[in-house]
Amino acid sequence: MKRGKIGAFLLGAALCLTAWSGQASAEGNIWMDENAEILPYQYKKVVVYPIRYLQEQDGNYETAPKYNKMLLDRLNKRGKGVNWMGFSPMLEEKKHILRDNPKYDHLRDHFATEKERAAAVYDATAADGYLLPHVRWDQVRVDHSPATWTTVKIETYYDEKNGPKGNRDKLNYHSWHESHLIPAHDSNLRMLDMDFSLLDREGNKTLTLIDYYRDYERSTEHALNQIFKNFTGDWSRLRRDKPQEAAAGAPTLGFRNLNLPASAGRDEYSIKTIYYAYKDAAGDRMKGVKVDYTPNAGQYYVTGTVDTYQRGQTWHPPYADTSTYLDETKKFTWTDADGNSHEGKREYYKTSVHDYYGYYTFWYKVGASLRLVDASTGQTIFQHHYAADDTERFGNALRSVFNDFYRDVERSIGVKVD
Repeated sequence: MKRGKIGAFLLGAALCLTAWSGQASAEGNIWMDENAEILPYQYKKVVVYPIRYLQEQDGNYETAPKYNKMLLDRLNKRGKGVNWMGFSPMLEEKKHILRDNPKYDHLRDHFATEKERAAAVYDATAADGYLLPHVRWDQVRVDHSPATWTTVKIETYYDEKNGPKGNRDKLNYHSWHESHLIPAHDSNLRMLDMDFSLLDREGNKTLTLIDYYRDYERSTEHALNQIFKNFTGDWSRLRRDKPQEAAAGAPTLGFRNLNLPASAGRDEYSIKTIYYAYKDAAGDRMKGVKVDYTPNAGQYYVTGTVDTYQRGQTWHPPYADTSTYLDETKKFTWTDADGNSHEGKREYYKTSVHDYYGYYTFWYKVGASLRLVDASTGQTIFQHHYAADDTERFGNALRSVFNDFYRDVERSIGVKVD
């Protein structure tokens, strides 16, 4: 990830739209403004505000102290290299904001602008920035799995151990098929979306992570814990990222605008997610081509159209399967040809039917037609369509698409890397 990656491309992206129908969202994606004054690896001290819930103006620590403490504990355990400062009265003062100073008390007031809040944060703490966590969606949906008839295979048999003929399996075996009713069932789907915004000491938003959670029969605590884990993981990867190390003599590659689906083009987070992956994947993937993020740069450049940017869900109907289980064991004695008595046993097996209720899985799909162009002649070197889907994030699907494209770019124009 390198400076100048997003820059002026954001404005142009919003103007390069193609007709599209469907939904676009940025849940589960992270982007970073790398033109910012402070980059992830430079942050040393960050104030963590209480979680803001839904449409509340400000977060309130007392509303959910348990979840706020969970977040702060996770950040200080896994968000290495940063002193994450919170508001909990239960935590050590040497690590967290003092509560008996009016400057610190003032930080939880409502601010008309982020610039005002940033000034107050810096005045009270000298922190590099502050994190605003926000629960944007929290709901339990009841998914109904209807009563369903199916056919299952039933088996009965016994295994004989230490019998007159030694050990033998599946004796007196019988099997047949019979109808089985999977009962109706209602499952509770926990749905929770959350975003984190990191703002610098000037009140400029420099990072956003929007994540979501979808799972059955789970608590809010479990959902938040998973989302906190995702955030610290992404944060750690951002801090570890290094500039591209391209081979000597590698040709330079620049970037031009992408045509975007209308719904993605109208959404700030979607635009930033797409362009962040577009630029970042190039520097992460290629060694034989040097990326150049300045506007209209490069001996070659890439451009194209993101024609698919959709999310959805797939219903998996109820089904049943079977397994055999040990029902009872009977011992018996037998006498061999020499008159010696032995003890054997028979293990009797029956069939158990297991019901699985219907449920939804979720997906994110991305498709793009991407071109590599010779900047001096305007000639298209090659153009291909790439597609990918992911069960968790648009960002993962985007990176898969762009990684495949940049692999082809490197094969086409890249210098050989030993």
